[in-house]
Amino acid sequence: MRRAPVPIGLPETILQDVATAAAADSLVHADVPAGLPAVEPVAGAPLAPRVIYPVVDQLVAVRDSNFIFGSVGSGDALLTINGVSVPVEPNGAFLAWLPVPRGPAATYTLRVQRGSDTASLVHRIRTPASSPVAARPSGTAPPTPAAVSPRPVALGARPGGVSDPDRSIPLRPVPNGTYKWLLVPGTVVQRISSRNGMTRVRLDSALDAYVNDSEIVELDSSARLPARTVANMRVIPDTGWTDVIFPLADPPPFLIEVGATSLTVTLYDTRATTDIINYRSGDSLVRAVTWEPVANDRVVYTIHLRDAPYGHLAFHDGRQFVVRVRRTPRVDPAHPLRGKIIAVDAGHPPAGSTGPLGTPEYALTLPIARALQAELTRMGARVVMTRVTDDPLGLAERPAIARRVGAHAFVSVHLNALPDGVNPFGAHGTGTYFFQPHSEPLARAVQAGMVRHLRLRDLGVFYDNLAVIRPAWMPSILTEGAFLMVPAQEAAMRTLAGQQAYARGIAEGLEAYFRQLAR
Repeated sequence: MRRAPVPIGLPETILQDVATAAAADSLVHADVPAGLPAVEPVAGAPLAPRVIYPVVDQLVAVRDSNFIFGSVGSGDALLTINGVSVPVEPNGAFLAWLPVPRGPAATYTLRVQRGSDTASLVHRIRTPASSPVAARPSGTAPPTPAAVSPRPVALGARPGGVSDPDRSIPLRPVPNGTYKWLLVPGTVVQRISSRNGMTRVRLDSALDAYVNDSEIVELDSSARLPARTVANMRVIPDTGWTDVIFPLADPPPFLIEVGATSLTVTLYDTRATTDIINYRSGDSLVRAVTWEPVANDRVVYTIHLRDAPYGHLAFHDGRQFVVRVRRTPRVDPAHPLRGKIIAVDAGHPPAGSTGPLGTPEYALTLPIARALQAELTRMGARVVMTRVTDDPLGLAERPAIARRVGAHAFVSVHLNALPDGVNPFGAHGTGTYFFQPHSEPLARAVQAGMVRHLRLRDLGVFYDNLAVIRPAWMPSILTEGAFLMVPAQEAAMRTLAGQQAYARGIAEGLEAYFRQLAR
């Protein structure tokens, strides 16, 4: 899961389909699929109603219906919420889809009964109607952003020195939009304006982008924009990659786009006068490099490859801008994973989703990742775990660990949930996420493996701009094998059998992907 308290939102088309799900389906048990173990019953335990989501005093922005989940302590009890009968799973967990309470005191009233034994809970939330908005005093205008002068600024670090290949500065096409450009720290651009925590910068004379104010590094008043011109270039092959070297003393704003057998490198605020390109001897992945000026201060280089690109990395070493293109590894068709380095990332902490029994996501993704480690090791792979404890680990650190060990693939293991306002009874299932185009075949192979073993609804694969799968050095995916918010799936993922089913699905998908590479 990628955000708390609910993770990856489904695409708009799926959300629209879910929103029209029949109301008659909203209060039924979430059936246990044949691929997962049955829910272990809990009977005779004390009645203890508890709501996990929404939390007390949480603002629920939807005005119609929403989900509520938690537990009542025992599976042999009857539950009503605001007078509506809600099924209780054998372990005492529940998930319901109910109208959002109205009025200034918006509450869910839970009543639990087992024979003469009863318990109740009044759970308060906030809704837009019950949350007054402070009015602006009459005659006052909204606050205006602080004025800034258009001038050169650096992104992420002062110019000069060797850039960290595992750190990038994300820029967006619109304020607070999705990330599009991932620039080298120390890149100098022109600042245009600043508003609401975002700075507008100029990439070249025809294109602006937006970056968080926190990434802006002020320069001396005498600073000027670099005069970037690409002259003669070099292409240098190495054992596992080939470097394409642009002789630029200052890192440029850039965009790398992946083709079937090419990389397109757009350099902004840059001119080109490339007359000679030296191709060093060796088994080079690069066939040729061509270039085209598309504007006075923009040039596009195309790196033509002998094979599909397996991964790439862009960095600046203090003297030149380097695009490193990774070679596809050799694969033994009989033992596709033998000798391959697989980075396994147990998603979270921090944050993460929580199940109806109060199970945090990070407490389950780690044993699932360990089960995957065992499966992959049995298949001959070397497995590198990004975390082996419950200590928090930053998003950027996870793929960085994978790159530093030379991983051939990166898999981040998660358990899913839904945003407010989506009926969970028609939307849960198994999904896989990728960002870089060369990760898409791996996503499809792993999705097929997970669906085969978990036997949940096949939600398909999704392109999504997620931090841990954004780096491009290796095929990288994020898996959401099951929904932690669904009681039966939470219960299954708490068992060794459920964890092993999830792990086997990923492992078989990885094996299928590398076997395809061998062809």
